[in-house]
Amino acid sequence: MYENDCEKLNRLIIAVADGYVDCLDGIYEIAGGRMLAVAAGIAGREYAEDVLHDSFIKIARFAHKYRRDNPYGWLMRLVKNTALDFVRSRKARAEVSDELFFNLTSLDYSPEKRDEALELERAIARLEPDEKKVIYCKYYLDMSVREIAAANKQSKSAVQRAVERAERKLKNLLDGGTND
Repeated sequence: MYENDCEKLNRLIIAVADGYVDCLDGIYEIAGGRMLAVAAGIAGREYAEDVLHDSFIKIARFAHKYRRDNPYGWLMRLVKNTALDFVRSRKARAEVSDELFFNLTSLDYSPEKRDEALELERAIARLEPDEKKVIYCKYYLDMSVREIAAANKQSKSAVQRAVERAERKLKNLLDGGTND
């Protein structure tokens, strides 16, 4: 029987909650790349592995609180929060790297969905670095406008305008327009 990654992650997180910490390896195999990208995007490449390590410690500690609904969302929020805590503890400004990792495709996708994901990746690649940054924070890291503003020491209204501008440009690119 074929089991998709979400189902596998659900099982693995539940097993970790039941004390089977060796199941952390399976979580890493399935979601480690995405988790590392989130960590690198917030804390920087040089600290990403440290953040990922701390995240796995938190997975082991808090797996019992997992609600068994969205394993990727739960893991990415945990990594995001760990990375933000790491940055705050270093009393550094939370900056998202200029080299963002938008890994949107999956082998589990149908060919049509894979094509759509690749088209979106290409459109994002054409955005300016600051536009990529707000799209990455909002949609990939699932940060609110308030969180983005706080992490980057900007006003909420400035971030909201930047998000809206980036979304308009991305929509235009996806609709076949130019990137002006």
